[in-house]
Amino acid sequence: MAESRDHNQFKLNIPERNIVGVADEDVILSCHLSPETSAVTMTIRWFEYTECIYLYKNGQVTERRGYEDRLSLNTQEMERGNVSLRMKNYKESDRGTYICQVIHGEQKEEGLVGLGVSEEHWWAPNYLELETQEKKLRREESAYNLELKLR
Repeated sequence: MAESRDHNQFKLNIPERNIVGVADEDVILSCHLSPETSAVTMTIRWFEYTECIYLYKNGQVTERRGYEDRLSLNTQEMERGNVSLRMKNYKESDRGTYICQVIHGEQKEEGLVGLGVSEEHWWAPNYLELETQEKKLRREESAYNLELKLR
């Protein structure tokens, strides 16, 4: 597992290769806190590129339209720092680049998870480093709009 940028409190461990999906089966987009720390009180956001597709905050969850009832975190596993996203009924159109973002206080960590048909080819390992400010702002706006559903 690769580790995200260094920070004082926690890092994100993510796979070094693509996650391979099989049509109509569930797939896990793996992401874990290191050191093993409870994520229950943290904000967990999952993005597909710049679109926030899943938001966990203060024990509440909301999903982007089109993903309802397909995405979940295991709240028991969150106690051990597992913030992996379970996606039900994988379909080929789900292939792409996903970003796990964990926020706790002033600390925000992000990790990239590729979902494809082969683990051999990692198409964007440095996507977050090369991401433009415009795309970062689009991600934040998307997360904010999804968070409005929680209120």
